[in-house]
Amino acid sequence: MYIEEVKPGVLRVSASADWPRPHVGVGGSMHGNEPCGADAIRHLAASFERGELQPNGGTIYLIHANPKATSQGLRYTPGGDDLNRLWDFSFVDTLREESWGYEHHRVLELKDVLGDLDIFLDLHSANTPTPSFGVSNGEAPIDEIAKQIGISYLVQYWYGLADKVIIGFLKLSGVPALSVECGSHGDPEITEKAHRIAMDFLRATGALADDASTDGGDVQTVHVVERITKPSNEFAFGEPWTGFQRLEPGALVGRDRVTEIRVSQPCYAVLPNEDVEVGDDVIYLAVDA
Repeated sequence: MYIEEVKPGVLRVSASADWPRPHVGVGGSMHGNEPCGADAIRHLAASFERGELQPNGGTIYLIHANPKATSQGLRYTPGGDDLNRLWDFSFVDTLREESWGYEHHRVLELKDVLGDLDIFLDLHSANTPTPSFGVSNGEAPIDEIAKQIGISYLVQYWYGLADKVIIGFLKLSGVPALSVECGSHGDPEITEKAHRIAMDFLRATGALADDASTDGGDVQTVHVVERITKPSNEFAFGEPWTGFQRLEPGALVGRDRVTEIRVSQPCYAVLPNEDVEVGDDVIYLAVDA
């Protein structure tokens, strides 16, 4: 078995020195306040190094996306930017290089590695309690693989999902990709959940040389049809929404002194988070697919 660090925070593992395809990637901690992904990747790397896991034919890439922010426990570094909003690379033309932060340089460093993958899993965690769910970029066979990794929900369409996120960038190249919210930051089992999801993904893609079964099950498919931005610092939810909590028509999403937002159809709360800046997304609404 061959193990090599190709860039800081990026390991590749293969049974062959010519690093054959398919190239299967598992990434984590795009946001530094979501350490479960980096923890899962470290666990996988240690298992390969001890010989407890063996790659099967192709090459596995283990990618700790944002190690500097992870070491600081921050979503992104001071003076930097959200690493998962930079994948359209527009900053190259709109920001002078001396204004770039760590994440601007990091996304360029990761571009060639991630752009050369054949399939990719992106591990995240959420601010508020949520069942595990995936967001697909729609490239086959990612939806079928998503149903084999033990998640509860699969978002097949996300209104406003732009090329700025990693799975959107990969979709432009026809690379199947899946972002998974493994649970909440504060879940005491979040690292174990992220590791299990990563293992099941590697098994479902045929990347591991073992006969263990994946943790499949019923997965409810949904479409995110609305994004709601925070209108003011006074905005507060109608109740402390949790991930995939059901909202019935007329339910009060939230209000401030001048704005009241209610839902018009049965839907689910997705990634509710009051602790965002004014103008940022405070909640998404999803409906059954």
